[in-house]
Amino acid sequence: MTKSSPEEAQTLEYLPSALLASIMTKLDISSICSVASTCKTFNACASQILSFLPNFHLLDIAPPMKQLTPLLPANPYLKSLRVDCKRLDDKAIDCLLKPSLEELYLYNCEDFSGRLLSDIGSRCRGLKFVFLTLLVSLLNLIIFITFWIDI
Repeated sequence: MTKSSPEEAQTLEYLPSALLASIMTKLDISSICSVASTCKTFNACASQILSFLPNFHLLDIAPPMKQLTPLLPANPYLKSLRVDCKRLDDKAIDCLLKPSLEELYLYNCEDFSGRLLSDIGSRCRGLKFVFLTLLVSLLNLIIFITFWIDI
C-alpha cells in the first residue's frame, strides 16, 4: 500500500472528524493502528477514538510496553480488554488495569509476578470475568486461570 499524496491528505482534512471516527470504530484494533499510520488526519482520529472504545482486543500481535501505552489511554468506557502479554511484565500493570473493566483476558502472562493478581483485585472492582494464561516452562505445562464472578 502506498502512502497518500499531499493532495489526498488535504482532501481528508475536509471530511468531518465525527465521520472518520464513526468509520474507525467499526474496525478492530490492528486495523485502527494500520489506518493511523497512513496519514496525520487518520492518526489524530485514531488517537481520539481509542479513548472511548468499549472493547480493546489485540491478540494478533504481542506488543511491547512502548507500543501498548499509547494504544491504551485513559478510557472510562473500556469494558473488555484482551491482550497477548508475551512481551510485557509487571511494568505494564498500570497500563492494562482500568477501573471500568468488566472482562479481562490476558494471554501469555509468564513474565508477571503475583502482583498482577493482587492488582487485578484492587484496581478492577467491577470485573465479572477474568481469564489469564501462563506457561510454566520448567514443567512444560500451560496453566489457565479463569474466574467467573457472579453478581
